[in-house]
Order: sequence, then structure tokens, then C-alpha cells
Amino acid sequence: MSKPGVKMIYLHALTPIHSGTGQAASVIDLPIAREKATGWPVIPASSLKGVLRDDWRNNGKADKEQDAFGSVDRAGALVFGDQRILCLPVRSFFGTFAYVTCPLALYRYYRDCMALGVQIEGHAQPSLKEVQKALVTGSSVLKKDSQVYLEDLDLTAQESDEADTIGKRLAESLFPDKQDTFVTRFAIVSDETFNFLSETATEVTARVRLQDDTKTVASGGLWYEEAVPAEAIFCGPVMLSGPAQRNGGADLLEALTNRMIQIGGKSSVGRGLCRMVVAK
Repeated sequence: MSKPGVKMIYLHALTPIHSGTGQAASVIDLPIAREKATGWPVIPASSLKGVLRDDWRNNGKADKEQDAFGSVDRAGALVFGDQRILCLPVRSFFGTFAYVTCPLALYRYYRDCMALGVQIEGHAQPSLKEVQKALVTGSSVLKKDSQVYLEDLDLTAQESDEADTIGKRLAESLFPDKQDTFVTRFAIVSDETFNFLSETATEVTARVRLQDDTKTVASGGLWYEEAVPAEAIFCGPVMLSGPAQRNGGADLLEALTNRMIQIGGKSSVGRGLCRMVVAK
């Protein structure tokens, strides 16, 4: 359980997410937002807040919208944190794809949970400071002959009790009705491997704009968009502000429920559909 006024929100991507920066990076015209320090994908808190404000406005909660999200002259009761990447979906030669994380991502997740008073049973973080192998669960479908093949990487697989414990804990919150789907595909790799996958395992799509008369590419009508792949899992906190806690704003936090939302740009082509899970 957690302290009053705090919950954790998970976002499970059902389609690729383009939460962009609005400026080009290298050869990619529309890159995704990334953390400055780690280079890992991130969904800014402002994106989630704006989406939920619009959702409340359109689904019968307009009377509470300003109290929850604020107005021009006063702050809202709900305080959102950035949605950090927790599990990155990566193609696997066996098992189709893997939910991949690393010790640093798990450490930051558990550190934030502990700081917010969210109690998590089981190990606080992997005890191995440096993961040299791919740690998988005992029921993993990713390994074959003690090997795991992720994208172009050939990694030695090692069954791990910690991977079992962490995978089951996350599955209880994210996939309560089908936990094996997650647990059998859960893997922990080294921080360096996760860094590499965060750079190379995202989607980059070429988009074109055609001329109406000739149906050929218009001048300047070719660009490249980056997206976080479907099945990615992000996590971040939502809290009540100090005044809201003192003035009984708990009902606003309780009004956040599991639902489908759309995050980021390119909504008209189906990008950014997410299953939002508010952890109990």
C-alpha cells in the first residue's frame, strides 16, 4: 500500500507512441522525447496531464477539471511525474518479443516507490550490480540452449529468482488476468545493453506527403518519424499537492481510473493508444 495522496500510474503502449520534441535530431526529423542524462525514452508529465484534462472534460468530469488540473490563476490538486521507461519491447528470435529492463531502470523505479511511500514486496532491486548475462524467469520462452537473441544481440541466458520475483510483481499490477504473458517474456539485461537497445530498438518510419494532381512526393514532403514500439511500459507517480491534502482533495485522486488514453502526436494514424493502469 502507499501513503495517502500518492499513486503510481503505468502506461502500457498498445500502439507505437510518438511523444516528440518538435525538432530534428541527426537524420530523424521527428524524434521522440528522451531523458537528457540517460538518453532513454520518456513521456513528459505535461503530456499525460494534458491528455487526462481533456479526457475529464469529455467524459462527464468537467465540473472537477479545474480543481484537479488547475486554471490560469491557481494550480491544480494533482501533481504528475514524468513517465519513465520501465520495460522496453525488443524483438526476440524465440518468444516473439521480450519485455526488457535493466538494474538502473529497476533501481530508479524502486527508489521512487520508496520515496513516495509505495510499499513493494520482494526484492528492492537486483542484487547484482553488473548484470553480465540476460536474466530470465524460470518459465521463460525467450531462451534456447542457454542463449537469448534480442535484435542482433546474442546473450547468454541465466534463470534468476530475482527476475521471477520482479516479473511477477509487475505482472500483478499490469496483467492481472494474463500474468504469464509478461512473466515468460521478462528479461533483465545490463545497463549498457539497455542503453544500446534504447537507441536502436525504437521504430523509425518514413512518411510522405503526395501532390494532389500528380500523386508524387511533394517538395519537402518526405520525413522520418521515431516512435517507441507497441508493448512499451512506462511508469510515474501522481500525487496530491500539499493544499489539496489539507483540504480533502482525495476524491480527485480516486477519480483516476484504469482506462484507454491517447498520448503524443499522430493520433489520426493510430499512434499513442495506451492502457493506463492506476496501481492500487
